[in-house]
Amino acid sequence: MISNPVIPNIGNISSPASPPENLNEVNCQNSKAIYHYVRRLKPEKLKQLFRDLPAPYDKIDNIEAYLTDENNWVSAELISVLFKNAVDIFKDPGVPFHIGFDSIKSRNIGTLLSFMLTTFSSPRRVLKRLNQINQQFNTTKIIETVYLSRTRTVIRLHWKENRGLDKNVCLYNQGIYAAIPTMWGLPPQDVTETDCYFNDAPYCQYNITFQRRRFKNLIPSRRMKSRKASLLRAIEEIENDKILLKKKNDEVIKLNLELREKVDRLSAINAASSLLVSIVDTDEILKTTMKIIVDVLKFDRALLMLVDGNNEFLKYVHSTGAEQNEVDDKLKSYKIPLSRTSNILVRTTIDGIPVLVKDAREAGLNPNNLIIKDFSPNSIAFCPLNTAKGSIGILAADRTKSNRMITRKELEHLSIFVNTMAATLYKAKQDEELENSYLNTIKALVKAIEEKDQYTSGHSERVSRLSRRLAAAMDLPEDEVELIGAASLLHDVGKIGIPESIVRSPKPLTPAEYKIIKTHPEKGCEIIEPVRRLKEHSYLIRLHHERFDGKGYPDGIAGAKIPTGAQIIAVADTFDAITSSRAYRKGLPKEEAARRIQASSGSQFSPAVIEVFMKVFNSEILHDDSYLE
Repeated sequence: MISNPVIPNIGNISSPASPPENLNEVNCQNSKAIYHYVRRLKPEKLKQLFRDLPAPYDKIDNIEAYLTDENNWVSAELISVLFKNAVDIFKDPGVPFHIGFDSIKSRNIGTLLSFMLTTFSSPRRVLKRLNQINQQFNTTKIIETVYLSRTRTVIRLHWKENRGLDKNVCLYNQGIYAAIPTMWGLPPQDVTETDCYFNDAPYCQYNITFQRRRFKNLIPSRRMKSRKASLLRAIEEIENDKILLKKKNDEVIKLNLELREKVDRLSAINAASSLLVSIVDTDEILKTTMKIIVDVLKFDRALLMLVDGNNEFLKYVHSTGAEQNEVDDKLKSYKIPLSRTSNILVRTTIDGIPVLVKDAREAGLNPNNLIIKDFSPNSIAFCPLNTAKGSIGILAADRTKSNRMITRKELEHLSIFVNTMAATLYKAKQDEELENSYLNTIKALVKAIEEKDQYTSGHSERVSRLSRRLAAAMDLPEDEVELIGAASLLHDVGKIGIPESIVRSPKPLTPAEYKIIKTHPEKGCEIIEPVRRLKEHSYLIRLHHERFDGKGYPDGIAGAKIPTGAQIIAVADTFDAITSSRAYRKGLPKEEAARRIQASSGSQFSPAVIEVFMKVFNSEILHDDSYLE
């Protein structure tokens, strides 16, 4: 009786493009032979046998049970990996031969195959029926009996192409053929390979010689012949049932893989969407989104266009999967009027319905269109970025590394993710507009306060310009230069919360007033907190009055603990304060201000920043106010 097939429990699969093919090329009699050979001789190395298995076998929970069940079938690629692992375990390139030989000699070939072989009564008859046996247990080759006599046989193995096989399976078969006579107590056959497919011959050819022996004692009587015929009919019925069972097993495996693929892809989309909604910066949203489309959804290229602020155009924003410089050079100024409804990008954006073009060459798209002409897409998915307020743009994605068409299900998955992307972008845009409005209000307040006092008018802008110049001269990254410039423009924003009588005092501050004015860095942090893109850099505002020797405020930190940006702002702020006049004193010449600042290197200021400051000062500021430009 044939047992029920073992249905593999497939674990997590990382969004395969399609269920693997060729899962039923080789019967598990072969993997069972390899397994038992290793388990008998090197049991401590058994885990190594299952190393680096190809998909989907790397996800099967109980791989040992699956590969030793005679009713299961596997890919030729898996058998090839098992042989390579066995060779590594025994450090013997000839071990596949020994495995084949041992499988016959020890009868470790399964009940059905063993019964079939012995039923043929002699080695000669087995060799004559090899191809019939092969068809029951292997679909990777066709066996041709070129010559057959009582003492010699010539056999050719015609291997099917693209099966991922190698010389190891050739050796395995030689071992099997050599051992066949041992089933009747005869010496092994002499197997000589004259041609090898794996050495660029058209086939593998074996010359097999064996000893003659009379088998009178094995010649069946009429009664035995009758029983033999009944047994052969029973075998045929069992085989038919087994083939049907195998087909059902293959269907279950395929459906299992397809279901797992869908679950994994939707889980990946859900995880990616959760990550996406936590991002607030538009540039980061775009980078993260495009990476997910390639890594998770398995598209090769993606292009994003957004509706401009005046609702007049679709404008190129971002892309991934191609040479970025090439795409940016060709599309950086690319835009399409929303009035041009003949364009599929515009039409899909307006309609708000995803579109799948299975073949761009046959879809009637304009061949002179910049995207079609320069990037030659094949199958394309178009997904509008729909929000509660309407569509804000469109994303187009395609594949270039395979000829496999995009499916409706993949379009659906892409659309689900793009809708999350649209909502996140729309919210980020609203947040940015709100933050910009708030930030502009703060800047206006700072400017208004400064302009009330002729002595402080323009101070923050001058500090910002000099801070940018110093940061650039220190070779800081461009984005950090911009952050330092923005923070230095707002470095005194905390003075909004200080009484005007202290801020605009016409005389030096009293100790009590100075104590109050020293709170403006902390107040500045509180004011900046609602601006998310500046919030994590608000330390630049908080720490711009810290000293290199640790005697500054509000935290009294020293040396390298003071961020470079805060040290730069401190120098720029001091330089402008010294050179600016106050009601109670006249501003000093720039040369004197620079001398005093240089003298404070290592005490009030960072020596590294002062070194750069003096280079900038000597090259520019000594003669004019170019640093203010």
